[in-house]
Amino acid sequence: NHAKFKASDSVTFTPSGQSYTVSYGSGSVTIVLGYDTLRIQSISITNQEFGLSQEEPTQPFYFADFDGILGMAYPSLAVGGMATALEGMLEQNQLAEPVFSFYFSR
Repeated sequence: NHAKFKASDSVTFTPSGQSYTVSYGSGSVTIVLGYDTLRIQSISITNQEFGLSQEEPTQPFYFADFDGILGMAYPSLAVGGMATALEGMLEQNQLAEPVFSFYFSR
């Protein structure tokens, strides 16, 4: 019941061959790492490493109102020491300042 990234549909996706298990308070997720071009609005980061979930617990992911998780900060929390999306944006000069924010609406 969620939109899914299909690596086979991307001409720029490259698998890294590494996998990890990430634990959350409500369960764990098995991911494999890969590289692709990440686009958020007008920002484009080439060779951004990210994890693709392979196995997920039913709770809370199946019933969640989101399709995935994108780590934006805290490099110390990144799986395998990979650069976060924010670090990728900064390294490729996509941001004027090292700042990001979220807007939550009702």
